[in-house]
Amino acid sequence: MQWFSRLDPWLLLSELRWQQEVPYWVWLPLLTLASTLLWGRIFCGWLCPFGAFLALTDTIGRAVFKFKMLSLTRNKVLHALQHMQYYWLLFLMIVFVLGSNWVFFLTPFALFSHEIVRGLQGQVPWMLMGITAGTLFFSRLWCSVLCPTGILLSLAAKLRLFHYRIVGDCVQCEKCTRACSVGAAPAHTSVVKEGCLTCGNCQRVCPTKAIEWQRSSWRGRDRQLVPADDVAATKRKESRRQFFKAAFTALMAAALWRKTVWAAEKALRPPGVLPEPEFTAVCNRCGRCIQVCPSKALSPMPITEGLANFETPYIIPRRNRCDLCLACQKVCPTGAIAKVPLEKVRMGKAVIDKPRCIAWTEGKQCLICGEQCPVLAIEGDEQHRPIVLTDKCVGCGSCENVCPVDGEAAIRVFPS
Repeated sequence: MQWFSRLDPWLLLSELRWQQEVPYWVWLPLLTLASTLLWGRIFCGWLCPFGAFLALTDTIGRAVFKFKMLSLTRNKVLHALQHMQYYWLLFLMIVFVLGSNWVFFLTPFALFSHEIVRGLQGQVPWMLMGITAGTLFFSRLWCSVLCPTGILLSLAAKLRLFHYRIVGDCVQCEKCTRACSVGAAPAHTSVVKEGCLTCGNCQRVCPTKAIEWQRSSWRGRDRQLVPADDVAATKRKESRRQFFKAAFTALMAAALWRKTVWAAEKALRPPGVLPEPEFTAVCNRCGRCIQVCPSKALSPMPITEGLANFETPYIIPRRNRCDLCLACQKVCPTGAIAKVPLEKVRMGKAVIDKPRCIAWTEGKQCLICGEQCPVLAIEGDEQHRPIVLTDKCVGCGSCENVCPVDGEAAIRVFPS
């Protein structure tokens, strides 16, 4: 799954932005871009697992809203918002370049896996439910207007070599428009729009068989299906609007990006994480580390801890301890959890609260924390009271997890 997810060009952008190096798997996202330049959004239409799920959802929606008027009403919201996709992409790109990686949470692999993990943990996958409902009522609005990967590939698809186009007599029946789930059917020209998923639905429903798969005609202009004067007037109005919308989008992104990278407090993180500000910027909240953790030590942080921390993995040692298996390092797709050898892991430091420790205050022979420490960072003094060897402690939380004191443990792990 990790290799498959690297087909997403956004992961390559993340690697170049944060790691400043070209990864060995660079050929995967480049393959996606190359196929897009040839045939359009092949990735979105045929390979994306989230796209496949939404395609099934859209099919159900079409079956429910099968009457002509209901079908047209269903597509109105999609067509009304479609012109906003590149302003949304501009917003995401500015926020990303300025230093926030939360936009990667919206990419299909990260979002879909995150919601699946939430469902497996018994939590409500609210984003998946919202997107599913939106697809049922408004067709594939997410894939066409909101998905960062879909919009990026739509931009690349403007230069595609092959596409569907009208080569015969169009009778303006609009069956292709109703059949297209992403609003890419030809409206003003004979060529499908760049958002086309190459599904072929427009070709199948055309009653005059006027739509064919052909090579692009870059030298000539596409013939108009509406009066040229109407198109020219519309373009003049849109050019002024586009300038002001783009300027407003850039100002909003620059004004809000700091709120997306701010972190409330340092938390106990998985072994090998990047420094806190960089970690919250690079982590894409996919939930894979949480899913593979055998001890269930990792949990997603709630929204109450701030937007930058939201859904990032953290550890509450009193609930579950880290077993130092380092499985989280192997599945992290963005490098937010770096591959650090065990001897160099430093998650935090254990501190003994002596007034609460029964060995220190009551003289009882208790060294459970030391017995459970996997790195032998706790030993007893001459009176068999626990002391922490800070140079050995990795902050796994085993000591805090097993402390027999009721309530808050007498030994706690604090982030480094």
